[in-house]
Amino acid sequence: MNLPPTEFIRVPADQLRALSRAVFEKVGVAGRDAELIAGLLVDTDLRGVFSHGTRCINGYARAFLGGQLNPTPRIEVVRDEPSTAVVDGDGGLGHVATVRATELAIAKAKANGVGAVVVRNHGHFGGAGKYTRMALRQGCAAFCVSGHTIEPNIPDQPQWNPIGNPPMSFAFPAGGEAPLVLDMGTSFFEPEHFPALFAQVPAAFFKSIGLVAVAQLFGGVMAGMMAAQFRPENRSYAAAGYGAFIAVVDVARFVPVEQFKAEVDHSMQRLHQLPPLPGYARYDLPGGLEWEQERRWAVEGIPLGREHQHSLEEIAGQLALAVPWK
Repeated sequence: MNLPPTEFIRVPADQLRALSRAVFEKVGVAGRDAELIAGLLVDTDLRGVFSHGTRCINGYARAFLGGQLNPTPRIEVVRDEPSTAVVDGDGGLGHVATVRATELAIAKAKANGVGAVVVRNHGHFGGAGKYTRMALRQGCAAFCVSGHTIEPNIPDQPQWNPIGNPPMSFAFPAGGEAPLVLDMGTSFFEPEHFPALFAQVPAAFFKSIGLVAVAQLFGGVMAGMMAAQFRPENRSYAAAGYGAFIAVVDVARFVPVEQFKAEVDHSMQRLHQLPPLPGYARYDLPGGLEWEQERRWAVEGIPLGREHQHSLEEIAGQLALAVPWK
């Protein structure tokens, strides 16, 4: 789980964005794309989802330096229909291409009620919640998943999770309360826990595998990533084996947006009155804790644990960049 570190330093969000952008520019990413990626990663840190925020920068930068990702992709809309589209990421990191796909999906939802866009041929896109949250600002609900090419080995022993842990997010707008943002990996358990937990809760295991498969089919197969040109031996950029799916719904086509937001607020307020679950101070819907952290840490600074600091220091040092905390 993404828990705040117990030992940390606080770094202002603007300083972390500046460092992140500088790293991406140093490895050849264009300024506008570098700024976009840096902003998305820091926004992810602000919500406490450290696994998919700036901790990823070291790995991303090395993928660019090693030629596994395209630092200057030409993102292209290769098919465009009234309610749907297909976007090609040209081997770049997934963030920029998926933002473009999400913008298209929002525009189509506003024009037609529903918009669904797939994006293909790109690298890792981070957490799915950053894209569904884009739709909230336009009074829309959204669903997003990522998938990749599936080439499982066929071993002799049982495989508890043979096709990965793709991300999935649902988001619904609210008024004054926190919007509901479910932003998660589709696998319920850590790999080392599967054998013991399978014996105890087999239903949860099979539901988890079902969600993994849904994400892979929407974000991988429907995105076209099983086509021959995207197989590992054929694609131009080795790390560009991912696709994504984003669907956006204009709430106003069904009920007035303010009415919908008021009901989400009402539900959140009622849930806050429930006795909290053991070990927690308050009962929250998904996204409530992240929403509060985002607002608080924007003022206080983002807590970076030691491993997080060292990861950024390592790549910054290799690129002759200064880090703001030294």
